[in-house]
Amino acid sequence: MSSSMIVFLDFFGIAVFAMSGALTAGQKRLDIFGVMVVALITCLGGGTLRDVILGAQPVVWVANTAYLYVGLGSALLAFVLARFWHLPLRSLEVCDAIGLAFFTLAGIQKAQMLGHGADIALLMGLMTGVAGGILRDVLCNEIPLIFHREIYATAALAGGGLFLLLQALAVDGGLALLLGMATILLLRLTGIFLGLSLPPFLFSYRRSG
Repeated sequence: MSSSMIVFLDFFGIAVFAMSGALTAGQKRLDIFGVMVVALITCLGGGTLRDVILGAQPVVWVANTAYLYVGLGSALLAFVLARFWHLPLRSLEVCDAIGLAFFTLAGIQKAQMLGHGADIALLMGLMTGVAGGILRDVLCNEIPLIFHREIYATAALAGGGLFLLLQALAVDGGLALLLGMATILLLRLTGIFLGLSLPPFLFSYRRSG
């Protein structure tokens, strides 16, 4: 996949993740500065961690400051929209689902461009997709979405795994990309709107004595 496609995925993912960060901060009644900080951490945290681990220097938003401005602009847009229009309660989760789909595939392709195999690429895709959301939720004193019972990380792994499988089968790159993202988005939205989840770990024990 071309570097221009990765840049497009990054920019789109940054936009929707920045909006999800801004909406989360807005729910906590933070001021505009707090909204911007949370939004930037949400949209840049996963890619930063990925680049540091992979040794890709400088990290993506240092090498191209347009990432910062896309994040700030998207957060400001969400801030304005939320003040003048009533946004549906699911807006945050839908934005997060879209960002998860785009960032997971962008992370996989970034790792592949640096010469890593499918296993590392899948892990880097997962990290790119979920790390920013974890940081957002921790900062806003929320249980991270990745720890909810609804399908989240599993969706990223399924869609990313499908993309890698289709690549191995020599399926057209664009089609593989679309199918991978669609799988992530479909699974995540199914979890959101239909409550689809993995079974919980049930543990019981008996007190001694």
